[in-house]
Amino acid sequence: MKKIFIAVLLIAAAGAGVYYFYFGKKKHSIVKKINQELITGKWKIDSLSVNHDSSGNAAALWLFAFALDSNAKNRVYDFQNTGKVFVSLPEDSTAKPDTAAFAWKNENVIAWKENLQDSTGAVLTVTKLDRQELVLQSKDSVKIYLKKIR
Repeated sequence: MKKIFIAVLLIAAAGAGVYYFYFGKKKHSIVKKINQELITGKWKIDSLSVNHDSSGNAAALWLFAFALDSNAKNRVYDFQNTGKVFVSLPEDSTAKPDTAAFAWKNENVIAWKENLQDSTGAVLTVTKLDRQELVLQSKDSVKIYLKKIR
């Protein structure tokens, strides 16, 4: 009887281990290997989101600034191979675009800078990058979803 009880207990433990291994990791993990060349091109902000565990003040400030800027979703971010980013509004073709910069710090992390000469910048983690979507996450867990413009 004890042997049967131990066998059932081992089978249940193995089943729990298999379940946890396949279904236990539900968080959106950071992409291990991304093709950094896919970032070049024109992108538009699709939306912002805040994780539940983010610090309230900084995350609220991001969302508040985004809500106040009526042109935030209309801006086009043109990422260049050189590290420059031209920020413009498509409706205003006569205006000179603003210039920002980015630099890859490692495989999944970029530094967003005001210009190329800046030594520091806002650190953003690239959680998704493919031909149609770019997802950046700030240190305070605000996610910025961008869609590629054709």
